[in-house]
Amino acid sequence: MADRKTKRVVGLHILAPHAADLIHEGVLAVKFGLTIDDILDTFHVFPTLSEAIKLAAQSFYRDVGSLSCCTE
Repeated sequence: MADRKTKRVVGLHILAPHAADLIHEGVLAVKFGLTIDDILDTFHVFPTLSEAIKLAAQSFYRDVGSLSCCTE
């Protein structure tokens, strides 16, 4: 979840296998006041579960269903 005006990350929900392994990026984003753009500017290795955080951030700007898995 992000503030619409500031794009600041204000919360995170992960309902998936290995959620406990993924939540920490969101926790740090909230703690340090990061924005959606900060998440997008962070390198996310392909193919890994952490890409889910990047895709969630991309969904604020684009329809992730139309993105290639390997080019963004």
